[in-house]
Amino acid sequence: MGKSSQITSDIQLWYEFVAGNDVAYKTIYNTHLQSLYKYGLHFTRNEDLIQDCVHDLFIDLHRYRSRLKKTNNIKLYLFISLKRKIIRALGKEGRYMQLNSENIPFFYSLSNEDEAENELKTSRFELLESAMAELSNRQREAVYLRFVSELSYEELSEVLQMNYQSARNLIYRGIEKLRESCHKNLVLLFLSLIMNERIKIFIPFLN
Repeated sequence: MGKSSQITSDIQLWYEFVAGNDVAYKTIYNTHLQSLYKYGLHFTRNEDLIQDCVHDLFIDLHRYRSRLKKTNNIKLYLFISLKRKIIRALGKEGRYMQLNSENIPFFYSLSNEDEAENELKTSRFELLESAMAELSNRQREAVYLRFVSELSYEELSEVLQMNYQSARNLIYRGIEKLRESCHKNLVLLFLSLIMNERIKIFIPFLN
């Protein structure tokens, strides 16, 4: 589906949902549940907390839908809303002081992605895991959102609460850091894995 078609589809689906259409609500739920849950688990390994946050998000959507603002991007709206809930939930745990969108931890492990260990030899796997660990939380989240969740730079900037150019720079610096940490070919292998063979997007950064 093209970008313009997706926007039109989201506008109509959201309109029907806000108007009280339960079929539209179920469509939103079924379409985005898994991606929201996977995204949430990168902030904490507390599965119960993430399940509660996702559950509360959809409960709130249904309960307050008549008050919700218009959106032409449901996925982006849900990602931003879930992240806010996770920040509040982690803050209540008392493990983090003054937690916000900029300093929230973001964990990323290749073993969390489907069939990762089957596609990478152990030595390469460990090298890439180590390289990812050297990125900042913001860089890891940016890489995940851009190349796993397939957000555009405009969408990425909204989730990370930064301007468009800063979002592009964050991705660029993250890839450069990966390149410094391991062989170029392994970076390409890593990117092809998490991007489901959409490797051509990254070639300009690695030349």
